[in-house]
Amino acid sequence: MFELLLGGFATVLSTPSILISLIIGVVLGTVLGAIPGLTATMAIALVIPLTFYMDPVQSLSMLIGAYNGGTFGGSISAILLGAPGTPAAAATVADGFKMALQGKGAKAIKMALFASVSGCLFSCIVLVLIAEPIARYALKFGPAEYTVLMVFSLTIIGSAAGKSVIKGFIGGLLGLLFGMVGLDSIASVTRFTFDSPNLASGIDLIVMLIGSLALSEVLVQVESVARGKVDAHLPPPRQPDDARLSWREYIANIKTIARSAAIGCGIGALPGLGTTLAAYIGYDMAKRNSKHPEEFGQGAIEGVAAAETANNAVCGANLIPLLALGVPGDAMAAIMIGAFMVQGLTPGPLVFREAPQVIAGLYAGLILSNLLLALFVMTCYKGFTKVSQLETTVIFPVVFVFCFIGVYALNQSVTDVWIMLFFAVIGYIMVKFDYSPATMMIGFILSPLLEVNLRQALLISGNNPAIFFSTPITWFFWLVTVYSVFTIIRSRRRSSKPI
Repeated sequence: MFELLLGGFATVLSTPSILISLIIGVVLGTVLGAIPGLTATMAIALVIPLTFYMDPVQSLSMLIGAYNGGTFGGSISAILLGAPGTPAAAATVADGFKMALQGKGAKAIKMALFASVSGCLFSCIVLVLIAEPIARYALKFGPAEYTVLMVFSLTIIGSAAGKSVIKGFIGGLLGLLFGMVGLDSIASVTRFTFDSPNLASGIDLIVMLIGSLALSEVLVQVESVARGKVDAHLPPPRQPDDARLSWREYIANIKTIARSAAIGCGIGALPGLGTTLAAYIGYDMAKRNSKHPEEFGQGAIEGVAAAETANNAVCGANLIPLLALGVPGDAMAAIMIGAFMVQGLTPGPLVFREAPQVIAGLYAGLILSNLLLALFVMTCYKGFTKVSQLETTVIFPVVFVFCFIGVYALNQSVTDVWIMLFFAVIGYIMVKFDYSPATMMIGFILSPLLEVNLRQALLISGNNPAIFFSTPITWFFWLVTVYSVFTIIRSRRRSSKPI
Protein backbone atom coordinates (compact mmCIF):
# COMPACT_ATOMS: atom_id res chain seq x y z
CA MET A 1 0.00 0.00 0.00
CA PHE A 2 2.75 2.46 0.90
CA GLU A 3 4.52 1.83 -2.39
CA LEU A 4 1.25 2.45 -4.20
CA LEU A 5 0.65 5.62 -2.17
CA LEU A 6 4.12 6.91 -3.04
CA GLY A 7 3.32 6.14 -6.64
CA GLY A 8 0.09 8.12 -6.27
CA PHE A 9 2.00 11.13 -4.97
CA ALA A 10 4.46 10.85 -7.84
CA THR A 11 1.61 10.71 -10.34
CA VAL A 12 -0.20 13.75 -8.94
CA LEU A 13 2.92 15.88 -8.44
CA SER A 14 4.62 15.02 -11.74
CA THR A 15 1.54 15.49 -13.93
CA PRO A 16 0.77 19.22 -14.35
CA SER A 17 -2.78 18.60 -15.56
CA ILE A 18 -3.66 16.60 -12.41
CA LEU A 19 -2.03 19.12 -10.09
CA ILE A 20 -3.77 22.05 -11.79
CA SER A 21 -7.13 20.24 -11.62
CA LEU A 22 -6.60 19.62 -7.91
CA ILE A 23 -5.80 23.32 -7.34
CA ILE A 24 -8.87 24.41 -9.31
CA GLY A 25 -11.02 21.99 -7.29
CA VAL A 26 -9.73 23.33 -3.96
CA VAL A 27 -10.15 27.01 -4.96
CA LEU A 28 -13.62 26.57 -6.46
CA GLY A 29 -14.76 24.46 -3.52
CA THR A 30 -13.51 26.99 -0.96
CA VAL A 31 -15.10 29.98 -2.72
CA LEU A 32 -18.44 28.25 -3.37
CA GLY A 33 -18.50 26.80 0.15
CA ALA A 34 -18.03 30.30 1.61
CA ILE A 35 -21.21 31.56 -0.09
CA PRO A 36 -24.31 30.78 2.01
CA GLY A 37 -26.51 28.32 0.16
CA LEU A 38 -23.82 26.88 -2.12
CA THR A 39 -22.71 23.74 -0.28
CA ALA A 40 -19.77 21.42 -0.79
CA THR A 41 -22.13 19.00 -2.53
CA MET A 42 -23.20 21.75 -4.91
CA ALA A 43 -19.54 22.62 -5.53
CA ILE A 44 -18.93 19.02 -6.62
CA ALA A 45 -22.08 19.02 -8.74
CA LEU A 46 -20.89 22.19 -10.52
CA VAL A 47 -17.40 20.80 -11.05
CA ILE A 48 -18.40 17.34 -12.28
CA PRO A 49 -19.23 18.37 -15.90
CA LEU A 50 -15.63 19.61 -16.20
CA THR A 51 -14.34 16.11 -15.42
CA PHE A 52 -16.10 14.07 -18.11
CA TYR A 53 -13.14 14.08 -20.48
CA MET A 54 -10.40 13.78 -17.88
CA ASP A 55 -8.56 10.60 -16.93
CA PRO A 56 -9.72 8.94 -13.66
CA VAL A 57 -6.98 10.33 -11.37
CA GLN A 58 -7.35 13.87 -12.72
CA SER A 59 -11.13 13.72 -12.47
CA LEU A 60 -11.27 12.34 -8.93
CA SER A 61 -8.53 14.74 -7.75
CA MET A 62 -10.56 17.74 -8.88
CA LEU A 63 -13.71 16.42 -7.21
CA ILE A 64 -12.04 15.52 -3.94
CA GLY A 65 -10.34 18.95 -3.90
CA ALA A 66 -13.73 20.66 -4.36
CA TYR A 67 -15.25 18.54 -1.59
CA ASN A 68 -12.47 19.29 0.88
CA GLY A 69 -12.36 23.00 0.00
CA GLY A 70 -16.15 23.28 0.11
CA THR A 71 -16.38 21.66 3.53
CA PHE A 72 -13.88 24.13 4.95
CA GLY A 73 -15.16 27.15 2.98
CA GLY A 74 -18.39 27.23 4.95
CA SER A 75 -16.45 28.20 8.06
CA ILE A 76 -15.24 31.49 6.50
CA SER A 77 -18.71 33.01 6.26
CA ALA A 78 -19.70 31.32 9.55
CA ILE A 79 -16.89 33.18 11.32
CA LEU A 80 -16.97 36.54 9.52
CA LEU A 81 -20.70 36.92 8.87
CA GLY A 82 -22.35 34.59 11.37
CA ALA A 83 -23.89 32.90 8.32
CA PRO A 84 -22.58 29.36 7.75
CA GLY A 85 -21.79 28.76 4.10
CA THR A 86 -22.57 25.06 4.51
CA PRO A 87 -24.56 23.06 7.09
CA ALA A 88 -21.26 21.54 8.26
CA ALA A 89 -20.18 24.97 9.55
CA ALA A 90 -23.35 25.63 11.58
CA ALA A 91 -21.67 24.58 14.84
CA THR A 92 -18.76 26.95 14.10
CA VAL A 93 -20.98 30.04 14.23
CA ALA A 94 -21.42 30.02 18.02
CA ASP A 95 -17.78 30.69 18.88
CA GLY A 96 -16.28 31.70 15.53
CA PHE A 97 -18.60 34.68 15.06
CA LYS A 98 -18.18 35.74 18.69
CA MET A 99 -14.40 35.71 18.21
CA ALA A 100 -14.79 37.84 15.09
CA LEU A 101 -16.90 40.36 17.04
CA GLN A 102 -14.01 40.58 19.50
CA GLY A 103 -11.57 41.46 16.69
CA LYS A 104 -10.22 37.89 16.51
CA GLY A 105 -11.68 36.88 13.15
CA ALA A 106 -8.26 36.13 11.61
CA LYS A 107 -7.29 33.97 14.58
CA ALA A 108 -10.58 32.05 14.33
CA ILE A 109 -10.10 31.44 10.59
CA LYS A 110 -6.55 30.19 11.17
CA MET A 111 -7.68 27.82 13.92
CA ALA A 112 -10.55 26.61 11.73
CA LEU A 113 -8.10 26.06 8.89
CA PHE A 114 -5.47 24.13 10.82
CA ALA A 115 -8.07 22.15 12.75
CA SER A 116 -9.76 21.26 9.45
CA VAL A 117 -6.48 20.20 7.88
CA SER A 118 -5.60 18.14 10.98
CA GLY A 119 -8.96 16.42 11.02
CA CYS A 120 -8.90 15.60 7.33
CA LEU A 121 -5.31 14.33 7.42
CA PHE A 122 -6.16 12.10 10.40
CA SER A 123 -9.10 10.62 8.52
CA CYS A 124 -6.83 10.14 5.47
CA ILE A 125 -4.47 8.03 7.59
CA VAL A 126 -7.40 5.97 8.89
CA LEU A 127 -8.70 5.61 5.33
CA VAL A 128 -5.36 4.36 4.02
CA LEU A 129 -4.60 1.98 6.89
CA ILE A 130 -7.84 0.42 8.11
CA ALA A 131 -10.66 1.33 5.73
CA GLU A 132 -11.98 -2.17 5.15
CA PRO A 133 -12.28 -3.40 8.80
CA ILE A 134 -13.99 -0.14 9.82
CA ALA A 135 -16.43 -0.36 6.93
CA ARG A 136 -17.37 -3.93 7.81
CA TYR A 137 -17.92 -2.94 11.47
CA ALA A 138 -20.10 -0.03 10.38
CA LEU A 139 -22.37 -2.48 8.57
CA LYS A 140 -23.30 -3.99 11.95
CA PHE A 141 -25.33 -0.84 12.63
CA GLY A 142 -28.98 -1.61 12.01
CA PRO A 143 -32.11 0.50 12.69
CA ALA A 144 -32.00 -0.26 16.45
CA GLU A 145 -28.35 0.84 16.75
CA TYR A 146 -29.01 4.00 14.72
CA THR A 147 -32.05 4.82 16.87
CA VAL A 148 -30.10 4.64 20.13
CA LEU A 149 -27.29 6.64 18.52
CA MET A 150 -29.82 9.34 17.62
CA VAL A 151 -31.16 9.36 21.19
CA PHE A 152 -27.62 9.91 22.41
CA SER A 153 -27.15 12.67 19.82
CA LEU A 154 -30.19 14.49 21.21
CA THR A 155 -28.21 15.11 24.39
CA ILE A 156 -26.08 17.53 22.34
CA ILE A 157 -28.97 19.95 22.87
CA GLY A 158 -27.92 20.21 26.50
CA SER A 159 -24.63 21.84 25.44
CA ALA A 160 -26.13 24.04 22.76
CA ALA A 161 -29.00 25.21 24.96
CA GLY A 162 -27.23 28.23 26.44
CA LYS A 163 -28.71 29.56 29.68
CA SER A 164 -31.62 27.13 29.97
CA VAL A 165 -31.71 23.42 29.14
CA ILE A 166 -35.52 23.51 29.17
CA LYS A 167 -35.51 26.22 26.50
CA GLY A 168 -32.95 24.15 24.60
CA PHE A 169 -35.21 21.09 24.59
CA ILE A 170 -38.17 23.22 23.51
CA GLY A 171 -36.04 24.39 20.59
CA GLY A 172 -35.01 20.79 19.87
CA LEU A 173 -38.65 19.64 19.97
CA LEU A 174 -39.55 22.42 17.54
CA GLY A 175 -36.81 21.16 15.20
CA LEU A 176 -38.08 17.57 15.47
CA LEU A 177 -41.56 18.74 14.47
CA PHE A 178 -40.28 20.74 11.50
CA GLY A 179 -38.32 17.65 10.43
CA MET A 180 -41.61 15.73 10.12
CA VAL A 181 -43.02 18.06 7.48
CA GLY A 182 -43.49 16.36 4.11
CA LEU A 183 -44.02 12.85 2.80
CA ASP A 184 -43.87 10.03 5.34
CA SER A 185 -41.21 7.77 3.81
CA ILE A 186 -42.75 4.59 5.27
CA ALA A 187 -46.52 5.19 5.07
CA SER A 188 -46.28 7.41 1.94
CA VAL A 189 -48.73 10.01 3.26
CA THR A 190 -48.08 13.73 3.61
CA ARG A 191 -47.86 15.43 7.01
CA PHE A 192 -48.06 19.09 8.06
CA THR A 193 -48.07 20.25 4.43
CA PHE A 194 -51.39 22.17 4.64
CA ASP A 195 -52.26 20.67 1.23
CA SER A 196 -49.34 22.45 -0.38
CA PRO A 197 -47.53 20.24 -2.94
CA ASN A 198 -44.43 22.42 -2.47
CA LEU A 199 -44.04 21.06 1.06
CA ALA A 200 -44.43 17.39 0.09
CA SER A 201 -40.67 16.91 -0.14
CA GLY A 202 -40.17 18.49 3.28
CA ILE A 203 -38.10 21.49 4.36
CA ASP A 204 -34.61 21.76 2.94
CA LEU A 205 -31.89 21.90 5.60
CA ILE A 206 -30.02 24.68 3.77
CA VAL A 207 -33.15 26.83 3.55
CA MET A 208 -33.87 26.43 7.24
CA LEU A 209 -30.25 27.02 8.20
CA ILE A 210 -29.89 30.23 6.19
CA GLY A 211 -33.20 31.55 7.46
CA SER A 212 -32.78 30.77 11.16
CA LEU A 213 -29.05 31.53 11.51
CA ALA A 214 -28.07 33.97 8.74
CA LEU A 215 -31.16 36.00 7.91
CA SER A 216 -32.22 36.25 11.56
CA GLU A 217 -28.85 37.90 12.25
CA VAL A 218 -29.59 40.37 9.43
CA LEU A 219 -32.87 41.23 11.19
CA VAL A 220 -30.99 41.80 14.44
CA GLN A 221 -28.61 44.16 12.64
CA VAL A 222 -31.50 45.99 10.95
CA GLU A 223 -32.96 46.60 14.40
CA SER A 224 -29.60 47.98 15.60
CA VAL A 225 -29.35 50.34 12.62
CA ALA A 226 -32.95 51.49 13.20
CA ARG A 227 -31.88 52.48 16.71
CA GLY A 228 -29.08 54.60 15.25
CA LYS A 229 -26.22 52.14 15.87
CA VAL A 230 -24.02 52.04 12.75
CA ASP A 231 -20.58 50.49 13.28
CA ALA A 232 -18.09 48.49 11.35
CA HIS A 233 -19.44 44.97 11.02
CA LEU A 234 -16.34 43.53 12.67
CA PRO A 235 -13.82 45.53 14.68
CA PRO A 236 -10.12 45.38 13.74
CA PRO A 237 -7.76 43.40 16.02
CA ARG A 238 -7.12 45.20 19.32
CA GLN A 239 -3.59 43.83 19.50
CA PRO A 240 -1.29 41.90 17.12
CA ASP A 241 -1.94 38.59 18.93
CA ASP A 242 -5.66 38.82 18.07
CA ALA A 243 -4.81 38.15 14.42
CA ARG A 244 -2.27 35.39 15.05
CA LEU A 245 -2.53 31.75 15.90
CA SER A 246 0.51 30.67 17.82
CA TRP A 247 1.95 27.18 17.90
CA ARG A 248 1.26 27.17 21.67
CA GLU A 249 -2.46 27.83 21.08
CA TYR A 250 -2.64 25.00 18.56
CA ILE A 251 -0.89 22.56 20.92
CA ALA A 252 -3.15 23.67 23.79
CA ASN A 253 -6.11 22.41 21.73
CA ILE A 254 -4.47 19.23 20.48
CA LYS A 255 -6.58 16.96 22.73
CA THR A 256 -9.75 18.56 21.44
CA ILE A 257 -8.55 18.22 17.86
CA ALA A 258 -7.61 14.55 18.35
CA ARG A 259 -10.96 13.77 20.00
CA SER A 260 -12.95 15.55 17.31
CA ALA A 261 -10.92 13.85 14.58
CA ALA A 262 -11.80 10.44 16.03
CA ILE A 263 -15.48 11.46 16.33
CA GLY A 264 -15.52 12.73 12.75
CA CYS A 265 -13.98 9.47 11.51
CA GLY A 266 -16.53 7.40 13.39
CA ILE A 267 -19.47 9.45 12.13
CA GLY A 268 -18.09 9.55 8.58
CA ALA A 269 -17.74 5.77 8.44
CA LEU A 270 -21.44 5.35 9.28
CA PRO A 271 -23.60 5.90 6.19
CA GLY A 272 -26.24 8.61 6.39
CA LEU A 273 -25.01 10.75 9.30
CA GLY A 274 -22.86 13.42 7.66
CA THR A 275 -20.67 16.40 8.53
CA THR A 276 -23.22 18.53 10.40
CA LEU A 277 -23.94 15.91 13.04
CA ALA A 278 -20.21 15.22 13.40
CA ALA A 279 -19.52 18.94 14.00
CA TYR A 280 -22.21 19.22 16.69
CA ILE A 281 -21.09 16.03 18.47
CA GLY A 282 -17.44 17.16 18.32
CA TYR A 283 -18.43 20.56 19.73
CA ASP A 284 -20.55 18.97 22.45
CA MET A 285 -17.81 16.58 23.57
CA ALA A 286 -15.26 19.40 23.61
CA LYS A 287 -17.48 21.48 25.88
CA ARG A 288 -18.11 18.58 28.25
CA ASN A 289 -14.40 17.88 28.58
CA SER A 290 -13.18 21.47 28.67
CA LYS A 291 -11.67 23.08 31.74
CA HIS A 292 -13.63 26.21 30.82
CA PRO A 293 -17.03 25.10 29.47
CA GLU A 294 -18.50 28.48 30.44
CA GLU A 295 -16.44 30.08 27.63
CA PHE A 296 -18.18 28.03 24.91
CA GLY A 297 -20.59 30.19 22.98
CA GLN A 298 -18.71 33.32 24.09
CA GLY A 299 -15.78 33.07 21.66
CA ALA A 300 -13.87 29.96 22.72
CA ILE A 301 -11.17 29.03 20.23
CA GLU A 302 -11.53 25.45 21.47
CA GLY A 303 -15.11 25.42 20.18
CA VAL A 304 -13.95 26.45 16.69
CA ALA A 305 -11.25 23.77 16.72
CA ALA A 306 -13.68 21.06 17.85
CA ALA A 307 -16.39 21.75 15.28
CA GLU A 308 -14.05 22.26 12.32
CA THR A 309 -11.90 19.22 13.08
CA ALA A 310 -14.92 16.95 13.34
CA ASN A 311 -16.67 18.07 10.16
CA ASN A 312 -13.52 17.87 8.01
CA ALA A 313 -12.56 14.49 9.45
CA VAL A 314 -15.70 13.21 7.77
CA CYS A 315 -14.17 14.01 4.34
CA GLY A 316 -11.74 11.10 4.40
CA ALA A 317 -13.87 8.78 6.52
CA ASN A 318 -16.77 9.23 4.12
CA LEU A 319 -14.72 7.39 1.51
CA ILE A 320 -14.36 4.32 3.77
CA PRO A 321 -17.78 2.73 3.08
CA LEU A 322 -17.66 4.11 -0.46
CA LEU A 323 -14.39 2.45 -1.45
CA ALA A 324 -14.47 -0.62 0.78
CA LEU A 325 -18.12 -1.61 0.23
CA GLY A 326 -19.49 0.59 -2.55
CA VAL A 327 -21.97 2.14 -0.10
CA PRO A 328 -22.40 5.96 -0.33
CA GLY A 329 -22.38 7.62 3.09
CA ASP A 330 -24.09 10.84 1.96
CA ALA A 331 -25.02 12.91 -1.09
CA MET A 332 -21.39 13.77 -1.79
CA ALA A 333 -20.41 10.11 -1.78
CA ALA A 334 -23.32 9.32 -4.10
CA ILE A 335 -22.01 11.92 -6.56
CA MET A 336 -18.53 10.42 -6.25
CA ILE A 337 -19.95 7.00 -7.17
CA GLY A 338 -21.33 8.62 -10.32
CA ALA A 339 -17.87 10.04 -11.06
CA PHE A 340 -16.32 6.58 -10.65
CA MET A 341 -18.88 5.03 -13.00
CA VAL A 342 -18.31 7.74 -15.62
CA GLN A 343 -14.70 6.57 -15.61
CA GLY A 344 -15.78 2.92 -16.00
CA LEU A 345 -15.04 1.98 -12.37
CA THR A 346 -17.39 0.52 -9.76
CA PRO A 347 -16.57 1.36 -6.11
CA GLY A 348 -16.36 -1.69 -3.85
CA PRO A 349 -13.83 -4.31 -2.75
CA LEU A 350 -12.84 -5.15 -6.33
CA VAL A 351 -11.83 -1.59 -7.18
CA PHE A 352 -8.65 -2.05 -5.13
CA ARG A 353 -7.63 -4.87 -7.52
CA GLU A 354 -9.00 -3.41 -10.73
CA ALA A 355 -7.58 0.12 -10.40
CA PRO A 356 -5.03 0.33 -7.57
CA GLN A 357 -3.24 3.27 -9.21
CA VAL A 358 -6.48 5.27 -9.32
CA ILE A 359 -7.17 4.61 -5.63
CA ALA A 360 -3.59 5.56 -4.75
CA GLY A 361 -3.96 8.75 -6.81
CA LEU A 362 -7.23 9.54 -5.00
CA TYR A 363 -5.56 9.09 -1.60
CA ALA A 364 -2.64 11.29 -2.66
CA GLY A 365 -5.00 13.91 -4.07
CA LEU A 366 -6.98 14.06 -0.82
CA ILE A 367 -3.83 14.48 1.28
CA LEU A 368 -2.34 17.10 -1.05
CA SER A 369 -5.64 19.00 -1.18
CA ASN A 370 -5.17 19.81 2.51
CA LEU A 371 -1.79 21.37 1.88
CA LEU A 372 -3.14 23.36 -1.07
CA LEU A 373 -6.13 24.45 1.03
CA ALA A 374 -3.81 25.74 3.77
CA LEU A 375 -1.70 27.59 1.20
CA PHE A 376 -4.70 29.16 -0.53
CA VAL A 377 -6.45 30.30 2.65
CA MET A 378 -3.27 31.68 4.27
CA THR A 379 -2.72 33.71 1.09
CA CYS A 380 -6.25 35.09 0.84
CA TYR A 381 -7.69 35.32 4.36
CA LYS A 382 -6.66 38.99 4.78
CA GLY A 383 -8.94 39.89 1.88
CA PHE A 384 -11.89 38.18 3.56
CA THR A 385 -11.23 39.92 6.89
CA LYS A 386 -10.86 43.35 5.23
CA VAL A 387 -14.25 42.98 3.57
CA SER A 388 -15.86 41.96 6.84
CA GLN A 389 -14.66 45.19 8.49
CA LEU A 390 -16.94 47.34 6.32
CA GLU A 391 -19.94 48.97 7.99
CA THR A 392 -23.00 46.88 8.77
CA THR A 393 -25.05 49.03 6.37
CA VAL A 394 -22.79 47.73 3.57
CA ILE A 395 -22.20 44.15 4.69
CA PHE A 396 -25.69 42.99 5.59
CA PRO A 397 -27.52 44.14 2.44
CA VAL A 398 -24.96 42.05 0.55
CA VAL A 399 -25.54 39.10 2.90
CA PHE A 400 -29.28 39.60 2.46
CA VAL A 401 -28.94 39.36 -1.33
CA PHE A 402 -26.63 36.32 -1.10
CA CYS A 403 -29.15 34.55 1.13
CA PHE A 404 -31.93 35.09 -1.41
CA ILE A 405 -29.78 34.06 -4.38
CA GLY A 406 -28.36 31.03 -2.57
CA VAL A 407 -31.75 29.73 -1.44
CA TYR A 408 -33.45 30.33 -4.77
CA ALA A 409 -30.55 28.68 -6.64
CA LEU A 410 -31.01 25.45 -4.64
CA ASN A 411 -34.22 24.37 -6.38
CA GLN A 412 -35.26 27.50 -8.34
CA SER A 413 -38.21 27.66 -5.97
CA VAL A 414 -39.97 30.77 -4.66
CA THR A 415 -41.48 28.57 -1.94
CA ASP A 416 -37.99 28.01 -0.56
CA VAL A 417 -37.56 31.79 -0.31
CA TRP A 418 -40.79 32.12 1.70
CA ILE A 419 -39.72 29.24 3.95
CA MET A 420 -36.39 30.99 4.51
CA LEU A 421 -38.22 34.20 5.52
CA PHE A 422 -40.45 32.20 7.87
CA PHE A 423 -37.43 30.71 9.64
CA ALA A 424 -35.73 34.12 9.72
CA VAL A 425 -38.65 35.39 11.83
CA ILE A 426 -38.59 32.21 13.97
CA GLY A 427 -34.82 32.59 14.51
CA TYR A 428 -35.18 36.29 15.36
CA ILE A 429 -37.89 35.59 17.93
CA MET A 430 -35.83 32.78 19.46
CA VAL A 431 -32.82 35.07 19.85
CA LYS A 432 -34.96 37.77 21.43
CA PHE A 433 -36.33 35.35 24.05
CA ASP A 434 -32.99 33.63 24.79
CA TYR A 435 -33.76 30.44 22.89
CA SER A 436 -30.89 29.00 20.86
CA PRO A 437 -31.68 28.54 17.13
CA ALA A 438 -28.89 25.93 17.10
CA THR A 439 -31.03 23.59 19.23
CA MET A 440 -33.79 23.79 16.63
CA MET A 441 -31.24 22.93 13.94
CA ILE A 442 -30.03 19.88 15.91
CA GLY A 443 -33.59 18.62 16.35
CA PHE A 444 -34.30 19.16 12.65
CA ILE A 445 -31.16 17.28 11.55
CA LEU A 446 -31.88 14.33 13.84
CA SER A 447 -35.63 14.14 13.18
CA PRO A 448 -35.69 12.07 9.94
CA LEU A 449 -32.87 9.79 11.07
CA LEU A 450 -34.53 9.13 14.42
CA GLU A 451 -38.03 8.61 13.01
CA VAL A 452 -37.10 6.30 10.13
CA ASN A 453 -34.79 4.10 12.17
CA LEU A 454 -37.18 3.97 15.14
CA ARG A 455 -40.07 2.86 12.97
CA GLN A 456 -37.96 0.39 10.99
CA ALA A 457 -36.69 -1.17 14.21
CA LEU A 458 -40.24 -1.54 15.57
CA LEU A 459 -41.44 -3.05 12.27
CA ILE A 460 -38.59 -5.57 12.31
CA SER A 461 -39.25 -6.55 15.93
CA GLY A 462 -43.06 -6.63 15.73
CA ASN A 463 -43.29 -3.53 17.98
CA ASN A 464 -41.12 -5.16 20.63
CA PRO A 465 -39.03 -2.41 22.31
CA ALA A 466 -36.53 -5.04 23.51
CA ILE A 467 -34.80 -4.61 20.13
CA PHE A 468 -33.29 -1.38 21.44
CA PHE A 469 -31.41 -3.41 24.06
CA SER A 470 -30.56 -6.41 21.90
CA THR A 471 -26.89 -5.87 20.98
CA PRO A 472 -23.70 -4.70 22.71
CA ILE A 473 -23.69 -1.61 20.46
CA THR A 474 -27.15 -0.51 21.70
CA TRP A 475 -26.12 -1.07 25.32
CA PHE A 476 -22.97 0.96 24.75
CA PHE A 477 -24.93 3.94 23.43
CA TRP A 478 -27.54 3.69 26.23
CA LEU A 479 -24.75 3.84 28.80
CA VAL A 480 -23.15 6.81 27.01
CA THR A 481 -26.54 8.54 26.90
CA VAL A 482 -27.13 8.09 30.64
CA TYR A 483 -23.63 9.35 31.38
CA SER A 484 -24.18 12.29 29.06
CA VAL A 485 -27.39 13.34 30.84
CA PHE A 486 -25.66 12.92 34.20
CA THR A 487 -22.79 15.23 33.17
CA ILE A 488 -25.23 17.87 31.90
CA ILE A 489 -27.08 17.95 35.23
CA ARG A 490 -23.83 17.92 37.21
CA SER A 491 -22.28 20.78 35.23
CA ARG A 492 -25.46 22.87 35.61
CA ARG A 493 -25.44 22.40 39.36
CA ARG A 494 -21.76 23.25 39.62
CA SER A 495 -22.21 26.44 37.63
CA SER A 496 -25.43 27.29 39.53
CA LYS A 497 -27.30 27.63 36.26
CA PRO A 498 -31.00 26.75 36.04
CA ILE A 499 -31.91 23.53 34.25
